Amino acid sequence: MRPGRFFWKLFAGNAVLMAVILGVSIWVIVGSIERAHIQDIGEQLKQTAEHIRDRIQQKNTFSFERRAALQALASDLGGMDAVYGRITMIAADGTVWADSDATASEMESHANRPEVIQAMKTGYGLSRRWSATVKRELMYVALRVDDETAEGGKPRPLGVVRVSMPVFRIAEQTGTTRDLIWRIAGLGLVAALLSALGLAYVWSMPIRRITEAARSLSEGDLSARTTVRGSDEIAQMAKSLNQMRESLATQLHTIDQQRHHLEHFIQTLSEGVIIAGPDGRIVLINQAACRLLRPSDFDAPQKAPTLKSDLSKSGMLNIQQFIGRRVDDCIANTELRGLLVRGGSADESTLDEAAQGVVRELPLHVDRSGGTVHLLARASDIDLSDTTANGGVGSTGRLVVLTDVTELTRTIRMKTDFVANASHELRTPLSTIRASVETLQHLDLVSDSESAHHFMEVIERHTGRLEELVGDLLDLSRLESSGTSFPSERINLVELVDEVYGRFAHSIKCKGLRWEGTCPESCETIRTNGRLLRLVLDNLVSNAIKFTEAGGRVSVNCERNADAIVVAVRDEGCGIPKAELDRVFERFYQVEAARSDTNTLVGVKRGTGLGLSIVRHAVAAMNATVELESEVGVGTTVSVHIPIRA
Repeated sequence: MRPGRFFWKLFAGNAVLMAVILGVSIWVIVGSIERAHIQDIGEQLKQTAEHIRDRIQQKNTFSFERRAALQALASDLGGMDAVYGRITMIAADGTVWADSDATASEMESHANRPEVIQAMKTGYGLSRRWSATVKRELMYVALRVDDETAEGGKPRPLGVVRVSMPVFRIAEQTGTTRDLIWRIAGLGLVAALLSALGLAYVWSMPIRRITEAARSLSEGDLSARTTVRGSDEIAQMAKSLNQMRESLATQLHTIDQQRHHLEHFIQTLSEGVIIAGPDGRIVLINQAACRLLRPSDFDAPQKAPTLKSDLSKSGMLNIQQFIGRRVDDCIANTELRGLLVRGGSADESTLDEAAQGVVRELPLHVDRSGGTVHLLARASDIDLSDTTANGGVGSTGRLVVLTDVTELTRTIRMKTDFVANASHELRTPLSTIRASVETLQHLDLVSDSESAHHFMEVIERHTGRLEELVGDLLDLSRLESSGTSFPSERINLVELVDEVYGRFAHSIKCKGLRWEGTCPESCETIRTNGRLLRLVLDNLVSNAIKFTEAGGRVSVNCERNADAIVVAVRDEGCGIPKAELDRVFERFYQVEAARSDTNTLVGVKRGTGLGLSIVRHAVAAMNATVELESEVGVGTTVSVHIPIRA
């Protein structure tokens, strides 16, 4: 069996890993040896410099006047470069007095050399750099020479004795050791490659056997087995593969049973399901489809059970009576029949889309005694090769799913009406403001100031209405937003009622109304969202003031019952007819007949129609409830029941 790609991947990975580890190890060892040798050379150079400095100090020859003697000493010792290397005598100001390898008088100042600077500061300096004088890289060691006989007892620095050695000599001394180490590394690399080759072969063979067994299983050969000795992960994989082979037959049997149970599961769906075969006969239908469609949508064919016989004892349609029957014979709804039958009454575009696997959606309307039921029918192709007797040829059927969207349709209609009403409410004041502005543009404000003042009042009045309408819309939007949170807090109802009165005190006084606010000790405090409760009271009190005649009374009363605190807002206004009580919480709904026919309320400012809708949503956000009682000519009471929380 020839090695596969996995074998070469293992070999390459092992070889690269071993080579990297071996190379890094050799590099670290060689570097450590070179650093240790350089450290030894530095110590030797330091000892040499100390020896030279001691000889100079004993003879007291380190001075400008005796630089000839210094040059002679440097030349004599420098000639023994195998021992001393290059020797340089440098004055404290950086002037070179003597050098064993160069003419001192021609050399530049060495005051800026790092080893000299360090030696003058600390007494010892070490550096490794390129020498411009001898044109090679050197290792320098410098020692400061002090005048021990200086006055005051403190030594005076006279200069520096510097000893250096070429770096290449240091490398030559470690070259033999380095070459030996690299020869050993080469032998280790060959051994590592051979080891990687062997490991790759040992590790890849079980994987290849497992791969062959898995390929046989994927092709349907359930007799394929693999044997891998040991207890490691690869052996466990082989055992798992054998266990999978043994359980695969059992799983296939289970899948076959589950396929038979699928029809039963479909019967429990709340959505209607109808499947028609390529021959136009019903393959499957559930009770939900029969429940969503009216009985007249199912016609009894000639020489077949009638609709009466299709009903079971429970009154439900016997769906088994429809299996195998043609769609044209038992489905009366033309649109539904067009979705189910390929090449039926559906238009050509519908058939083209279905042929391309596109889901076709079609709304259906079923009239019932309780009203119209709106259904959404979604049709798509489905493979029925296992349920047809033609060996899978031409076995594409049609699947139709029926969903009851009555509530969704009602919600969409409500939102559409809301947008239309909001647009109308916004357009009316905007049109008035625009007309007033256009009139003002053509008026002589000096000669016709009275008319200008009138139109300014119109603009101000309708601007205020726009502001009120937009504010109500924003409040309603925040209340309906699912992401808005309203945390609870401790509220003092006495202070809250006084706060509400303070906001409406001017309106109450101008209209000549009486105010009453009561809150007993048993319900002084409550835990709820203060912002929502203020919003509710503001809207209710505003409505009460707006529709109460002069001399009437507006009151806010708080009381406690067994499990809730009730905040009631009462007025002695015109009231609301009982026939309208169920609609007053709708958006933009206003009881014009009840609240505008009273003579005393002819001049009442028209509201936005959103106040009670805001109240309803705010109360729901507080987990509270609201009740409304009203009688025409007597007044209206709106009660908010806030549950008591610990």
